[in-house]
Amino acid sequence: MKSRLAWMSLCCGAALVVGAASASAQVALDDEEGTPPPDPSGSTLEDPNKTMIGAGIRLRSVHVPQGLIELFVERAEGGSSEFGIGLEVARRKGNFEVQFGLEYDKIYIEPGIWIDKGDMLPQDEPDFVEFDGFGWITAEVTFLNHTEIIKQLSVRYGGGAGIGIIRGDIRRTDYRCGSADLETCGEYGGAENVRRPYDIPPVMLVVNAIIGVQIRPVDKVFINVEGGIRTLPFFGVTGGYYF
Repeated sequence: MKSRLAWMSLCCGAALVVGAASASAQVALDDEEGTPPPDPSGSTLEDPNKTMIGAGIRLRSVHVPQGLIELFVERAEGGSSEFGIGLEVARRKGNFEVQFGLEYDKIYIEPGIWIDKGDMLPQDEPDFVEFDGFGWITAEVTFLNHTEIIKQLSVRYGGGAGIGIIRGDIRRTDYRCGSADLETCGEYGGAENVRRPYDIPPVMLVVNAIIGVQIRPVDKVFINVEGGIRTLPFFGVTGGYYF
């Protein structure tokens, strides 16, 4: 009887060991099938939809062509081409970005004679116009989308709006002319306006329409090369970092 019981115990123990081994093998097999293979480089792929905060410094060339000004006046002395500098902070998720920017732009045109629309010399009086520290500080929100060409290069486009706070003055002095030749124009006694500032609103609307490219030489660093309209035409470069 004892030998029979010992034999039965040995058989049951063997069966339990074999069953446990089979169950462990099956679990290991299931884990292998459900788990992706490890990255040979030892790194993990970053979620492309991860929310990132970016900060950058922008440098922009702001243009006011003489032809654009002369849509509103008969004659302007010239156009403006000055550099502006600013800071921007952006929140990006996937390919969509919301950007807040602060920027200072100077606008300067050489002093000279301006003639109002419809006026003719010498019948009408032109203005001698001087730009005295004129420019604006802008704050705007811009919504941008990115279309990836390759991992390091995307097309970037969007628009937005904001406000511009006017700094400095544009001054005018009344002139009279002896003929249609500008060389005969000059100041005269009793002029109503002598270096008098134009009445310009202290705050103006800024409207953005932007298109360009974003270059990402490494994952977190970005360089934006873009142009468009910020109420005035511009072309510029921004360099920054996504956190």
